[in-house]
Amino acid sequence: MTIKVPRRKIPNLNTFSTLIDRLCIENVKKSHFEYLLDNGGQEPDLIRAFHDKILVQNEIIAAIRLELTDLMIEILKYGTYDYVDEERTFS
Repeated sequence: MTIKVPRRKIPNLNTFSTLIDRLCIENVKKSHFEYLLDNGGQEPDLIRAFHDKILVQNEIIAAIRLELTDLMIEILKYGTYDYVDEERTFS
C-alpha cells in the first residue's frame, strides 16, 4: 500500500496565503464590476459586458474556493503543511 504524502506548496502559486490573497482580489474585482453594472450606464453592450465579467469572476472565485477547501482538508487529514521557504530577491 502506498501512502500519499502531500506535495510541498510553492509561494505565489498554491500556498494558503496565496489562495486567500487571490480570493480577496477576485472578490474585489467582482465588486468593481457589480458597481459598474449598477452605475455604469444603460447601454446594452455595457450591461452585457459587465454581466459577463461578473460571471467569469464567479467562476474564478468558485475554483479558488475549491482549491482552498482541498488544501484545508489536506492539512487536517495529514496534520501537516509544508511549503518551500522562498528567499526574497531584494531584502
